[in-house]
Amino acid sequence: MALMTGKTYRESLRDGRQVWIEGERVKDVTTHAAFMPMIDTIAQIYDLHTQRGFAEYLTYALPDGEPASRFYKLPTEPEDLKYRRLMTLSILNEISPVIDRFGDETVSPLFVLADQKALLDRFDKRYHQNVTRWLKRLQRENLFLTSGNTDPKGNRSKQPYQQRDQDVYLRVVAERDDGMVIRGAKLETGASYAHVAFVKPTVGQWLPENRDFAVACIVPMDAPGLRQICRRPLVPKRSIFEYPLSSRWDEIDTLMVFDNVLVPWEDVLFCRQPELANLIRQSLSWWGAQGFLLRSQVKADLLVGAACLIAEQTGLAAIPQIRERIAMLMSYAQAIKAFVLAAEADCERTETGLYLPNQAIQNAGRVFATAHYYEAVQILRDLGGGSAVIMPDLATLRSPEVGPDVQKYFRIDDVDAEERARTMHLVSELTATQFAGRTQLYQMFAETPLAAQAAALYGTYDRKAAIARAAALAGISGKRPG
Repeated sequence: MALMTGKTYRESLRDGRQVWIEGERVKDVTTHAAFMPMIDTIAQIYDLHTQRGFAEYLTYALPDGEPASRFYKLPTEPEDLKYRRLMTLSILNEISPVIDRFGDETVSPLFVLADQKALLDRFDKRYHQNVTRWLKRLQRENLFLTSGNTDPKGNRSKQPYQQRDQDVYLRVVAERDDGMVIRGAKLETGASYAHVAFVKPTVGQWLPENRDFAVACIVPMDAPGLRQICRRPLVPKRSIFEYPLSSRWDEIDTLMVFDNVLVPWEDVLFCRQPELANLIRQSLSWWGAQGFLLRSQVKADLLVGAACLIAEQTGLAAIPQIRERIAMLMSYAQAIKAFVLAAEADCERTETGLYLPNQAIQNAGRVFATAHYYEAVQILRDLGGGSAVIMPDLATLRSPEVGPDVQKYFRIDDVDAEERARTMHLVSELTATQFAGRTQLYQMFAETPLAAQAAALYGTYDRKAAIARAAALAGISGKRPG
């Protein structure tokens, strides 16, 4: 079977899915102005799979010789982690440095379940069989798998089962011969132009009373009873000049409403199993965090590039204090890169033979990248100053009446007004626009809040060895350096 192309991807989205935006039903997402930019972007990623120079990173050969998407290849060798890194970097560097949701990281919880055959079989042998079947299908068909992760949350002082309206958290409401029925909602990115969503269990204490909420499954985006209610676009007009990022890469966020959606048993990964829900909530980052760090690395490098452009255009590149500020951005970018490479080089092997990045190193990288992103943006904001929000639009630049004024007063020596405006519009998109605000929120919370990341690091760090070393040096008997 040939891998999906950009053309077949677009055609596959014309499936009657129920999508709403700004209060209106969308007849065809492929022709709607709000979705077209990202659909074009995802189509480019599909076409990249067959392009020379990229195919070796994005694809691999199945045992029967057929090509498959590396997005969905289980990491059975240490080299697979390297290829996943090169795969993701190829997309970020070639297509866009600011996109987050394109399928490479959303599959990672499937890897976790694939690695837990003995545990899943203890509950129901169909669970692991379904995981394996879906991985094989994703590999061959290269479907765009998004997530179904974040709950509306309701009253956060209460458990899911204690909510006044229990539909606030997605749950199982019935089990039938032909499948289970789910009801509730999820908040997600990119669902309106994806093929399927990996719906994960909610966040909560896994008490027996929360049993109905302990569910994981894969749901097609055209499933009967599934409604997608999308936020409006971040910018009012698609102007690449004024909005070089948000006009092309506004990843539409969606409220997915599951109104008694029937999920066939072959698409159920587990149903009403609190122990499995606890496992998957604790292990979402095992492989997925590599993708998060790579995205963070490339975004940091973009901040460096924008800062260097400002310094060069304003004649400040030789000033030591300016170089120091830019060097702080460079340190941020290089440190994230170091975390990625170190976690890969010191990878760990699971009991079933899969390889994953070193968890303590990777978790330290997550904490570092998340904790310091705002500071990195603030450096660029300081360097850009107020110019980032007062730059002229293209129509003003080219106006016969006022264009000459704008050309004169926004010019800096050999840097004409248009080049200057293009640079500062980019800086604005990284520091001041709605796109910048959304990006900062995504960096802070998409990889779970910082406190949860810190808890993951605390749990994976070799504390026993550290304690033994400190105790031995302190002269506490019975302790030896680890």
